[in-house]
Amino acid sequence: MSSFRFGEFILAPDERKLTRDGIELPLGARAFDMLCFMVENRHRVLTKAEILDAVWPDIAVEESNLTVQVSALRKVLGPKALATIPGRGYQFVLTEKENTAVPATDTDNRETAFTDVLVLPFTNSSNDPDQEYFADGITEDIITDLSKVAALSVVARNTAFTFKRRAVDVAQIAQTMNLTHVVEGSVRKSGNRIRINAQLVDGSTGRPIWAERFDRDLADIFDLQDRITEAIVTALKVRLVPEERVAIQSRPTDNLEAYELYLQARYHHTRLDRRNFEIAGRLAQQALEIDPEYDLAWALLAISQTGLFGLSASAEHGLQAAERALALNPDLSEALAAKAFVLAGLGRFDEAFELHERSLQLDPDSYDVRFLFGRTCFQTGRHEEAILHWERATELSEADLAASSHVAMCYKATGQHEKVLDTARRTLMRAERVLAENSSDSYALITGVSALAKLGEAERAKQWSLRVKAVDPDDPSIDYNIACAMALLGETETALDMLEDCLPRVDAVTFSVWIAQDNDLDALRELPRFQRLIRDLDARAAAATA
Repeated sequence: MSSFRFGEFILAPDERKLTRDGIELPLGARAFDMLCFMVENRHRVLTKAEILDAVWPDIAVEESNLTVQVSALRKVLGPKALATIPGRGYQFVLTEKENTAVPATDTDNRETAFTDVLVLPFTNSSNDPDQEYFADGITEDIITDLSKVAALSVVARNTAFTFKRRAVDVAQIAQTMNLTHVVEGSVRKSGNRIRINAQLVDGSTGRPIWAERFDRDLADIFDLQDRITEAIVTALKVRLVPEERVAIQSRPTDNLEAYELYLQARYHHTRLDRRNFEIAGRLAQQALEIDPEYDLAWALLAISQTGLFGLSASAEHGLQAAERALALNPDLSEALAAKAFVLAGLGRFDEAFELHERSLQLDPDSYDVRFLFGRTCFQTGRHEEAILHWERATELSEADLAASSHVAMCYKATGQHEKVLDTARRTLMRAERVLAENSSDSYALITGVSALAKLGEAERAKQWSLRVKAVDPDDPSIDYNIACAMALLGETETALDMLEDCLPRVDAVTFSVWIAQDNDLDALRELPRFQRLIRDLDARAAAATA
């Protein structure tokens, strides 16, 4: 018997109850059945026919009945709870957490069944700002481990990291977010030593109920993370079942050096220019030389190789690496998403979507799963779905620039022009935040160029184009994105010159599919010179496919 929590709502299907802050909400029988069906199938779009068959079995009803129930659910849950996917159906999109019910005889666990915990991003107290990735990695691992405990409701990583670099009043946050407890701490890494300070704060009083400092050799980091998690669980008076203890102690690698290399690679692999793909792939490969069984590193390598293959910078298209990851762990969501990305790059979209659906069912809160699913949706013209996945990706990673930038094209395709501008502003803010720390970040610069062009800031867009070309003058993906920006600004000849230079240097199959959907280039489509470039590209793609 299970219940589902999404925000302040709790859905208990077996008890046929929907509550908000402990108060039962009135909901008709059909609407309740529909909600249960949609929550159980929350990881995919449901067709109208599927919903009608599930809610009105063996009864022929008009589609208007479905519309009435959708309206009733939105009135109770809010207008954004159910997303309409034009031409396909509906999807339940509120973030939820399934909670396994605890037997009534288990008093300790029953009392903490809905203990709500926020893990604030651990601060990097090292002298080296480049160690930020390490503090973030430890925070993410603690969030992941605590999430494996059925008696705890842990705030998702994407929400937790919105508090990064912010001075916070723990008691106020706890009250605002309805939390019972907050975890906070700091990480100091120096040479082969690591010091972690951590404390668990009572949300109602703002006072620590547990605090400890850990000084260890860096080689003990995995054992240290386990000890911190178990200390928090013990302070919360939650008893771990054996399966939870095993799950907490399981790690994708036991090698510290491989783990550090993977954490560094993750930062770069979300940045989609050639230089970052190369760095991410090189770091992942180094991690695999140390630990060839590191499934996450194989998945990341596959994504990096596919990105480079699309830019004609690698002979490897990533399929072998993705399949190696799946051989090690068939249920690894990142590996399924990586293979889907590879197959989409090869034009095998039906196979790609099957893998995307599986990856989403396994982990709907994975950045890779959401970003790559959105990318394949965009490539095939499924703009509404791409918006859902890419917007979720922007929430899941505060460092994301790709989804934040790409989703603007989907808003333009669906006529949501104000959202195009809102998205461009958001992307520009993120890019400027990155550039404040590293003025030579090539991907932040090129996404900034795109955002500035959408906002009509022509001079700044041109200045940033010069800056990014100075950083990396030979990357065809940078040239392509500058061409898109110039097309948006009406600089037609400059855009065509850039395309003429970069398109012969990229994988034709990948770019012929992408350009067909890229509405940043719409101003060029009727021009003979552009049409000639596309004919040449499509001919190369057809030859490669054959």
